[in-house]
Amino acid sequence: MKIKILLLGSQQNCAQLATKLQDEDLVIVGTVTDENSVLDEINRTSPDLILISDTSPMALRSCQQIYLLRPRSVPVVISDIDDVSLMQRIMQTGVHYILNAQMEPLSLMSELKGIYNNEANRILALENATTSSSKSKVILVFGPKDGVGKSTLAVNLAVKLAQNKNKVVVLDYDFQFGDVSALLGVETKKTILELIQEQSNVNVDIIRQFLSLHISGVNFLPAPNNPEYADSISPAQAERIIAALRVYYDYVIVDCFSGFNDYTATCIDCASLILFVTKKDIPALRNAKKGLDVIQALTGWEKIRLIIGKDSDGTIRDKDVSRVLSFPIWDKIPYDDKPAVNASDQGSPLVLEYPKSKIGQAIAHIASQIDRMSFTKEDSKQKSWHLLGNKG
Repeated sequence: MKIKILLLGSQQNCAQLATKLQDEDLVIVGTVTDENSVLDEINRTSPDLILISDTSPMALRSCQQIYLLRPRSVPVVISDIDDVSLMQRIMQTGVHYILNAQMEPLSLMSELKGIYNNEANRILALENATTSSSKSKVILVFGPKDGVGKSTLAVNLAVKLAQNKNKVVVLDYDFQFGDVSALLGVETKKTILELIQEQSNVNVDIIRQFLSLHISGVNFLPAPNNPEYADSISPAQAERIIAALRVYYDYVIVDCFSGFNDYTATCIDCASLILFVTKKDIPALRNAKKGLDVIQALTGWEKIRLIIGKDSDGTIRDKDVSRVLSFPIWDKIPYDDKPAVNASDQGSPLVLEYPKSKIGQAIAHIASQIDRMSFTKEDSKQKSWHLLGNKG
């Protein structure tokens, strides 16, 4: 199938581009020299790519119109640009690809074919969003306090979901002290910091260039390597990354900061499911009560699942926890320190190293429940329990 290309710019620039695009896989379907008629020409020719050799304000307005009104036609700017502010203005119009006008013909054609393949996959993912990606869930793993096993659950849950043939990505949104990379045992150079510094307008294809891959098949986006850069990332940027990735992945698992800040509020708003992890001692339960109250005020309780982490036989019974918190315990992860510490020291997920351990089996059970979950049914069950609990 030929890649259809529309040229936009001066007659001279379009003619020069046409001489470079001599390939059996490429076909030029038209040339536009008047920006006002570009949408009509797109309607007439249905191009896959629009090569724009003009960076005037009129041309940039055309780029924005193309991005908003004709999303199936991908604008690509071909120009010699050394002005950083101009590049930023171009990208703000929705253009994700800027190529050097001095590029050799073979390199140019190879780049265009790569862009076409990337965008074709993106559009296919969008078209399947209501079918194959309808199970797509954003799972926020949250703990009101450190030390409850939040990150261990996030990483190992991701691995188990990937073993069940799901496409899974983990976002390390503990921007100061995130340890997803360490728990997966993967040294990384690219983090969320490099992503937002290099790309002001992200899409799934751009983000995937900054993801790291674990041997289990789990992709992950690491937190910044230095805590001092945590404030360089805005909540809006964090939200855009989640929105872009949920189109492609079955599960986007977010391991966020323990406690509440603007990032936490953003993640709570984006989440399909919130795994609220707490321990069963008195101080932890006091924090859990406060945390549940905040989350329920922000989003309602329907998508919250309460998990007891590091559970051990103690004086506090499960029914007392549910009564004090006015919330049902959804699942528990037993205290089994030796395999957890060994797996952490080895830099390997516990469910891979010790799948038959108590923790490994518990996380496998949680993953199985989530993978089978019908949110409507589960929500209605939880609603009935919660209302009865309040009456008691």
